[in-house]
Amino acid sequence: ATPGVVYSSAPQNSTSLPTVHEVIANGTVMLPDLHLDIHVYSDIPEDRFVFINMSKQRENSQLTEGPVVKEILPEGVILEYQGTSFLLTRD
Repeated sequence: ATPGVVYSSAPQNSTSLPTVHEVIANGTVMLPDLHLDIHVYSDIPEDRFVFINMSKQRENSQLTEGPVVKEILPEGVILEYQGTSFLLTRD
């Protein structure tokens, strides 16, 4: 962990998270298609942002579709919706 940074919960290992396609396919969540259009990762959290369905989002922002952007990672973005966390990647 970074000195001086307090995590509200332990950082999640993105490889253990299901993808958005998996949680929709198995019926865990009901969501419209989510597309990661632009993905900008930086070591500086304030510089990270994504465009999901052509809407600019930052960490802790909520999409109009419902999910909250929990964390922007080098490989994609962790979203949380109705208590379920999942990974949205560019594909």
